[in-house]
Amino acid sequence: MANTTKCAAPEGNRGRDEWMTVLEMQEYMGASRSKAYDFIWSGEIDSYRLGRKLLVPRASVDAYIESRSSRR
Repeated sequence: MANTTKCAAPEGNRGRDEWMTVLEMQEYMGASRSKAYDFIWSGEIDSYRLGRKLLVPRASVDAYIESRSSRR
């Protein structure tokens, strides 16, 4: 199962734009809905559960994109 962390709220003084919903992540990456969830469930991209909402830190998405682009 995914490495999702259940938390009451995102930690620290992070701004609202540092967190994305799965739909926003999907659009940001240009990925399909199922591929976006695959990234989360496989643990390649971190996620946090806030109630029923699944949030993704933009830094985790950027780090994943960077790691993939450095392989080319």
